[in-house]
Amino acid sequence: MRQHVIEALRAHARTSPAKCALSDTRVGIDYAALDRFSTRFAMHLRELGCGSGDRVAMVAPRRAILVAAILGTFKADCVHVPLDPRMPDGRLQYILGDVAPAVVITEPDLRDAVAAHVPAGTTILMVSDLERLLAQDEPGGAGGSPEPQAVPLPEPRLDGVAYCIYTSGSTGRPKGVLIEHGSMADFFVGTREVYDVTADSVCASFSPLNFDVYLMDMLFPLYQGAQLHVYDDVIVPDLVFETIRANAVTHFSAWGMMLGLIVQAADFDAAPLPHVKTILSGTDVPDIKTVQRWLRKVPGVRVINAYGPTECTCAATAHVIREIEPDRQQLYPIGKPLAHARVFLIDDQGGRIDAANVPGELLIGGSQVMRGYCNMPQETAAKVIEFEGVRCYRTGDVCTYLEDGSLFYIGRKDNEVNIGGYRVHLNEVQRVINSVPHVHGSEIVLLSSKYGESVLAAGVLLEKGRKFQIDRQIELIRKRLVDELPSYMVPRFIEVLDEFPQLSSGKTDRKALLSILDNHMNRQNQEVVTP
Repeated sequence: MRQHVIEALRAHARTSPAKCALSDTRVGIDYAALDRFSTRFAMHLRELGCGSGDRVAMVAPRRAILVAAILGTFKADCVHVPLDPRMPDGRLQYILGDVAPAVVITEPDLRDAVAAHVPAGTTILMVSDLERLLAQDEPGGAGGSPEPQAVPLPEPRLDGVAYCIYTSGSTGRPKGVLIEHGSMADFFVGTREVYDVTADSVCASFSPLNFDVYLMDMLFPLYQGAQLHVYDDVIVPDLVFETIRANAVTHFSAWGMMLGLIVQAADFDAAPLPHVKTILSGTDVPDIKTVQRWLRKVPGVRVINAYGPTECTCAATAHVIREIEPDRQQLYPIGKPLAHARVFLIDDQGGRIDAANVPGELLIGGSQVMRGYCNMPQETAAKVIEFEGVRCYRTGDVCTYLEDGSLFYIGRKDNEVNIGGYRVHLNEVQRVINSVPHVHGSEIVLLSSKYGESVLAAGVLLEKGRKFQIDRQIELIRKRLVDELPSYMVPRFIEVLDEFPQLSSGKTDRKALLSILDNHMNRQNQEVVTP
């Protein structure tokens, strides 16, 4: 059933008022208290002068109380704008100027930076202000109903904008993606068909608030009436693993390389995880070795490879992985569309592709497509198009259909490179490197010599907590590449790094990585410079 997230919350508060909804290391909030607090916070926003459609920005690390405040923002019919608290000052200045928030929620150590960049009249709230609102909570009314509203609140609307997330691309101006409540509601309907969270589930969230995965691993569990633990510590393997174990977590998401990071916990092989049922992954192509290690560790566990750009409400397709395949080499598909999404592949002339194994650009259509980019009508018009009568988003991703109709992700359209006249998708090189024992992850970039020659370079991460002979590992990687790929696809330079620079979404910052590899190569007296 299509339902606004606030209506779902109210229903859970009536039927399961004393059940824990939200927790972290600081606080536990049951469904009745969550409903009351979110109402109180919505009323407070209205008292501050916030009207429908006004923006409420968050510049703070993830906390359970901030998830509760998101729901309060929705109740006030305001737009939630989550921002990365670690972003550079210039980026923060641009986004706050672009979005013009009526209210900003932040921490004391960020207050001055925020105050320097918000328009006059903007209210700045501390997280401690939210904590005081929560401390005022007194159970009132049968079934945990919230207290009478001193300030009238609007009824939930599916046609209103729910949130604005700024993309974290490494080039160009940040773009604010506007997603409506109706798109969220339809996304939850589709998610329910593949991600088996129920009211009996215990979920854990490790995602930053400014990453759209918060929809799937924070709001969707609450939409389903589940229990949600919000991880509020540093991301290190042992602590994340212990959080999953100690809280008897049944469902969690691990974006990008997080899934591989957790398996490096000291107790991963020895300590059982009998409660885990489903793991949600995506945003990057999942490593086969890592997925298989999880399948072997937890009998019956499912790993979901979800795919979708921010512009299409978090995820638009999904593939469920259950099979233990020790010898698997082929990357996992990204699956089939969710209930309210439609997918098309088109060729370079804009014609539709229906045949299997023919690459084309992926279009995603349906009600999950964004309203548009904030204050960027031309950029919106360039990316949101009409195709066969369906409003679609041009993803810029190249995919093919498999024989069963599933989508297989090849790579970014702009990430296809030309080496000696050959077209090379960098994901295929990455897949081979990641198949080498003890490789935790890799990224492939294109460099150019001072003679104008294009060359591939690979940055590689090895498993943590072990000592390796780096030269020997590079030799093994190079041998695997030579055995499986044509010579023009073998990176000329392979460098083992301690870590990759990351965007706030958890994805690798490829622009920064390219610079790092360039510097490493120059220090090795190689005459290679970036293009």
